[in-house]
Amino acid sequence: MKKNLNISNDELLKMDYKYTHLLKKFTNENGKIIPQRVTNMPRSTHTRITKSIKQARFLSLI
Repeated sequence: MKKNLNISNDELLKMDYKYTHLLKKFTNENGKIIPQRVTNMPRSTHTRITKSIKQARFLSLI
């Protein structure tokens, strides 16, 4: 099942660990990262999002 996230390109370009409200869109209820095949994002974008989520977890922001 594909997930429609409605995120603009500007938001994706400034994606960082500090934007927790955007990062929460890429996690499920249990805090797991939603796979790339579900979000339908390019690999480079999904890798950057994954790194930001892991960094936010480390800093206890998420």
